[in-house]
Amino acid sequence: MIGLQGKFGLRVLGLLVLLLASFWLWSAGKRWLVEHGLKEISNRLGARIVSVTPSPTVVVQRLQALNQLETARFVSQHLVEAKSESQWLPSFLAGERLLLVAQVEVIAGVDMKQVTVGDIEVKGDEVVLNLPPPKILSVRIDETRTQVFARERGWLVFNTDKDLEREARLQAINEARQAAVKSELLTFARQKAEENLRTFLKALGFNRIEIRWRTYDEMVKRGEMGDG
Repeated sequence: MIGLQGKFGLRVLGLLVLLLASFWLWSAGKRWLVEHGLKEISNRLGARIVSVTPSPTVVVQRLQALNQLETARFVSQHLVEAKSESQWLPSFLAGERLLLVAQVEVIAGVDMKQVTVGDIEVKGDEVVLNLPPPKILSVRIDETRTQVFARERGWLVFNTDKDLEREARLQAINEARQAAVKSELLTFARQKAEENLRTFLKALGFNRIEIRWRTYDEMVKRGEMGDG
């Protein structure tokens, strides 16, 4: 059996080994920190974040490249009657009548060609954009879903009136345009335009984006009044 003096000696020896091991670990850790840790920390503290945002001229060029930004679509069907009559003879003798079913597509959006450098304010990652309000960009007849389904001619009419169908189509286009304006088409076009342009400008590096819409008076002053 180990005596009291032997046990005390073992404890002292173990304590010395523990102290030596701790000192070695501390020294090794200090060397690693000096060689690697402090260097990495120094690099991180000295690193610079570089952000680049385009100038107003570049932003305008990018926006104008969008041309007519289509953001809303309105589809309607119209039943149109067109007829021609003689001033002196009754319709069953000299009149002509047709019925046209037309499907018309109305596209609304923003004319980005009207955006100029004066409509852009850039300050760091902040941009303010002044836009013309949405308007109807195009109205067209869907030929695959448009047809004349009834046509009548008087007994004395041997040649059909070539302008009659054209007039019916123009009437369908006018009705579709009026229906689109009375609907929420332009309001929806404005909402979608804001969403699309915010995404577009964020991709250019802007984090704070403000979109303003020109008033009626501003449009008149700039001579930009048009459809819609």
